[in-house]
Amino acid sequence: MLVPFGPSNRSESQCGFVLVSVLWLLVIMTMAATAFSIWVTTVREEAAKRQAYQEGYRRALDALNKVTFTYMAEMKTPQGIAWPATGGVKNEVFFDSFDDFLGGAAPKVKASGNAGFLKLNSSVLDLGQGLRVVVQDHAGLIGLSELSQPHVFDNLIAAAGNSTLSIARLRDNLIDYQDRNSFSNLQGAEAIEYRRKNIPPPTNGVLRHPLQLRAIMDWDTLLATKGDEWLLRQFKEAGGALVNINTAPDSVVALLLAKDGDLAAIKELRNKKTIESIFELTRYSSNGEDVPFTIMPSGGFRFWWWLEGDATAQVYDVQFDHLAPGSKAWYINWSRRVKLPDDLAQSTPTVVNHPFFE
Repeated sequence: MLVPFGPSNRSESQCGFVLVSVLWLLVIMTMAATAFSIWVTTVREEAAKRQAYQEGYRRALDALNKVTFTYMAEMKTPQGIAWPATGGVKNEVFFDSFDDFLGGAAPKVKASGNAGFLKLNSSVLDLGQGLRVVVQDHAGLIGLSELSQPHVFDNLIAAAGNSTLSIARLRDNLIDYQDRNSFSNLQGAEAIEYRRKNIPPPTNGVLRHPLQLRAIMDWDTLLATKGDEWLLRQFKEAGGALVNINTAPDSVVALLLAKDGDLAAIKELRNKKTIESIFELTRYSSNGEDVPFTIMPSGGFRFWWWLEGDATAQVYDVQFDHLAPGSKAWYINWSRRVKLPDDLAQSTPTVVNHPFFE
């Protein structure tokens, strides 16, 4: 029997349509609410990350100022620099003997507090709330303005595995890039050679930062496999290959040595004690006299900082000058963000116990 299509059936169809529409509307509203909730959560997390970074940045600059004050106010020794004394007690400076004093031996310092010494090497310092810092002595880096140590070139070439490179070419190109004339050394290159290869010409001045090595002819090939973070841990702009044996990273010491076995011996010696005389190192020089090492920090430092879990680090190069009217006592040469070296990221940090960082 046929049922006629009447008002009752239309009403039921309309109700069903409205119900489906309402259900779809609820689904859409739920999806929109979920999306909005996810967006709010993402924005909140990003804001928290930015806030944490800004707080870390503020604390890092505060730490940089405190390290700078320590460097300027306290005596530099082969052991490092004692953190400023507190509670009215001063750090004690002494010599082992009167002969050491008259002979110009480096003074020793007995730190008055638990914080001990600011180590200017690759030691990672924990300054609290996830802030990690490394203070690297300028004297523990290889200078590029007067680089003449042949073992440095030999070891760099060996690491690059490129038989077409030579010490003479690398050294002459480095000199020509920095000298203030347009005359090429025997195996060097000046502006005309750079133009032929369609690359920027030499700056004819001391390098402004170690990464500029990549702009020097043949050095770009030499360093093709080295990261920026590696370069910043080996080189400084001014000076030669004479480095502080107490603060130089193992990789820097390795570049200065003729034999791999010497590095193991020096590492063992450094692990035992602070080296207080270069005469302890004469066996590691090429002729027994020309020792490529010093024992004292000098010139400034390189300040690395990052937050725990970061993949990159911020690096500041801090330079010191003698006080003179109209000039600054210290200044920042440059700042770079680079990949955080694996050994620093994985290193167990030393907590600094000083009121500075409470």
